[in-house]
Amino acid sequence: MTSALNPLPPLSGNNTGNTMLAEILTIGSELTYGARLDTNSQWLSRELEALGWTVARHTTLADTLPDLVAELRMAAARSRMLLITGGLGPTLDDLTREALAEAFQQPLVRDAESVRRIEALFAARGRSMPERNLCQADRPESAEAIPNDCGTAPGILMQVRSSGSDHDCLIGAMPGVPAEMKPMFLQSIRPRLPASGLQLCRKVIRTFGYGESEAERLLRDLTARGRNPEVGITASKAVISLWISARSPSLETSQQLCQETEDTIRERLGRAVYGEGDVELHEVVTGLLQLQSLKVALVEGGTTGGLLAQWFTEHPAADAVLEQATVLPGSWSGAGLKHWPAVAQDAAAGMFSNLDAACLLLTSPCEDEVDATGVHVRRGLVAVATPGTFQTFDVSMSGNLAIFRQRAARTALNQLRLLLQPDLPPAVA
Repeated sequence: MTSALNPLPPLSGNNTGNTMLAEILTIGSELTYGARLDTNSQWLSRELEALGWTVARHTTLADTLPDLVAELRMAAARSRMLLITGGLGPTLDDLTREALAEAFQQPLVRDAESVRRIEALFAARGRSMPERNLCQADRPESAEAIPNDCGTAPGILMQVRSSGSDHDCLIGAMPGVPAEMKPMFLQSIRPRLPASGLQLCRKVIRTFGYGESEAERLLRDLTARGRNPEVGITASKAVISLWISARSPSLETSQQLCQETEDTIRERLGRAVYGEGDVELHEVVTGLLQLQSLKVALVEGGTTGGLLAQWFTEHPAADAVLEQATVLPGSWSGAGLKHWPAVAQDAAAGMFSNLDAACLLLTSPCEDEVDATGVHVRRGLVAVATPGTFQTFDVSMSGNLAIFRQRAARTALNQLRLLLQPDLPPAVA
């Protein structure tokens, strides 16, 4: 064993190139059986990635000592850093301290300063300390106790080397309560982390119009594993987001790599790219309408069910471009989906004669059917109209109603976006 808090040696073993690998382990049966949601791993990953570390694995385990011991040994052999949340309470199912001691063959010792702090905390609350809480002051012999200013559970910081491994692993164990974990990480663990030697530049490019597989086909080599920058693809509510992560010892170089990849993505996906970061499609459309001093009106049937109206009234800026919004139950004037385009076009013509809106978004009733293969399909149409044009788009799909409506509403918004930006380049196949 190496002593706690010695600087980590140069990269070796299973670390790839200049990349520093980290893992996050969350502990608690309440997580594995779904009573609680693990938000700690997401938060810690963002913190580590911003410091140039690569988080290679998230693991969640129940409160079972043999499983915890085995996982601790494997994680220490795989990675340079392991952050743990949970299992530091005073009850019998809080096993992080015992698991660390057994995994790395160290006795548990009682930390005198931790005992004093726990006793002082109970005294400050005007309560007597249960004897069981003393176990929270226990730590593996070579470890350092991390003070907890927000609760009774001290953290643990130790540096170990697993049997057969050729590198050290820094382990930081923190309480599972986010209000205790976050300040402990920021104040006591982050300043002690070995420098990754890398600067991270990350951008998120938001697109609409392609599925994941088609986007990957157009992007070609950009999504290859091991590439720097790395490009990840995620899909949510019909939006494809491309995560660009560039790493370099120089921030300027990582920013340059990131920008070059972004430029290539924009070239290859063309008009499908609508924004960056966490911007929503309706926010982009709102900005375009404001820029061109235009207003939009909405007539929604069951295909979107008022979702467009909800988005356009979220913020004062969006509300300012909305001329009128109407949500209609059932079918329009008794017309089924087959006849809806004609009914909608007539309705649009009448609305343009009475409104100041320069464009209309219209959505049809929704009809459910089972196709010949037995698949349940929701059928619907959306339309984008101006005083001189009327276009309809089929948004039928299988899936639940919420996903169907999200996709349909974004299809209508995207077609309006393209109408407002006619000079956008097409994708390069």
